[in-house]
Amino acid sequence: MPHDELNKEPERTPLPFWARCVVALFCSALYAMAVPYTSAVYELDLAVAFGIATVQCGSLVLAAVRPRLGATVHLASIAALVLVTRDSDADMWPLPVSGMISLGALVLLLGVRERWTISFGAWWASVAMLVALIVLTPDRYADPDQWGTNLTIYTSYTLLVLGAAIAVGQRHRIRAELATARKNVELAEAQRVLFEERARIARELHDVVAHSMSLVHMQALSAPARLGPTRPEVERDFEDIARSAGTALAEMRQLLGALRPGDSRADLAPQPQIKDITDLAAGTVRAGIPVQLDVTPGAGAASPIAQLTAYRIVQEALSNVARHAPSASADVSIDVHGTALHVRVLNGPPAHSQAGPTASPDRGGHGLRGMRERVTLLGGSLETGPDRTGGYAVEAILPSAIIEQASSQSVAPEESR
Repeated sequence: MPHDELNKEPERTPLPFWARCVVALFCSALYAMAVPYTSAVYELDLAVAFGIATVQCGSLVLAAVRPRLGATVHLASIAALVLVTRDSDADMWPLPVSGMISLGALVLLLGVRERWTISFGAWWASVAMLVALIVLTPDRYADPDQWGTNLTIYTSYTLLVLGAAIAVGQRHRIRAELATARKNVELAEAQRVLFEERARIARELHDVVAHSMSLVHMQALSAPARLGPTRPEVERDFEDIARSAGTALAEMRQLLGALRPGDSRADLAPQPQIKDITDLAAGTVRAGIPVQLDVTPGAGAASPIAQLTAYRIVQEALSNVARHAPSASADVSIDVHGTALHVRVLNGPPAHSQAGPTASPDRGGHGLRGMRERVTLLGGSLETGPDRTGGYAVEAILPSAIIEQASSQSVAPEESR
């Protein structure tokens, strides 16, 4: 995952539809009050009152979509309202009631949607603007009773609104940041587990291929002695085969050595094959889960990689049964169809609950995703999901898995209870 995506700041949460409806209704009511109020109380020309109220209420609607631009336009409309009413004899100055209400609504919108620094900065700008306009109006400034009470009321009540809005806004922002961080951690963990599973698959494939390459190397070296005197060019060919096999084996170990966590002796052990599924089923039975095992004669003739994949699929599927449906029974079948190997694991519903399937979620690299990685490497297909009985089914098809027809190697069907 890219580093900038992990550290990405949560985007601004848009206002829900109901909140936009509230803003629209509030602006309509404010507009219906502001035009006649400012026109009558401050003796403004109707056209001037209409224009200022239109910008004033429209900027609040704009602030619901683009908060910063809306705030700038709104402060400009308030400045115009203060300037056109400063020659009036009305006592409510510099802020009429309509201006005080609209500025409070602006502070509320900014506090909920923006960072506290932006909303506090807008509030501070409104106070500084009002103080500057008061100072620039000598007639009004000379009498503190004309503006002191008005400014004190505005400052006090908008501070309360600002504090409440910031608390609500920061709460939503923190929740959004926590949700984003949780999602990033889950994605990083899923990728880590997936990489670990791929490394494990690579190590197992290496061990399987390395075993075959070692046999080729040994047979090529011993062939001249076993065949007796041969022509010199034949001996050179065997030497070239042995040399190529040894070189390929050394290069493979060098390339995949980084995948081995230290000098682990467990990685040097033979990889499990289909014949080992019998012991796997027996261990599951001892854990208290009835298992019925049916392996078709000829499955043991599959390639070592295909047998390892089949074993891991059965192993993971039985582990899921133990975790998610511990009281259920499991049916394991491995069939041969032409050159394809079919692996199927079906578990019934838990005995204590028949309400529905207990699916294993595909969350990490060691579960269903790990199965899918293995099957995909062999060009096969994997299907998982609930079945009609309320249990869970895992079915894999490994094409071109059979490399020869088995004559005698087989595992008899076995039922363990």
